[in-house]
Amino acid sequence: MAKSVGRPYIRRFPFPNARNTTMAKLQPLETFSLQETEDGYRLLVSALGGDAIYVSITTAQMDDIIESLEAAMGGEEDGDGVEEDEAF
Repeated sequence: MAKSVGRPYIRRFPFPNARNTTMAKLQPLETFSLQETEDGYRLLVSALGGDAIYVSITTAQMDDIIESLEAAMGGEEDGDGVEEDEAF
């Protein structure tokens, strides 16, 4: 019997004023753009054949997103083989 395996690295972020709604239709990513702002970041995301959406992200939220992405990709690797030369 196959055991269902969840993805523990994918989590909901506790955003204030978020409505409890059903999940939107999953669409393939077409483009994204990230810009730094005074308050954090502005992210533009668009799906193939869909509308674009801008969202503002705080620095703390960006840190949470990065941690989740690192976990999804197998964690942060120690010593990726690139050493910085401090002689310069």
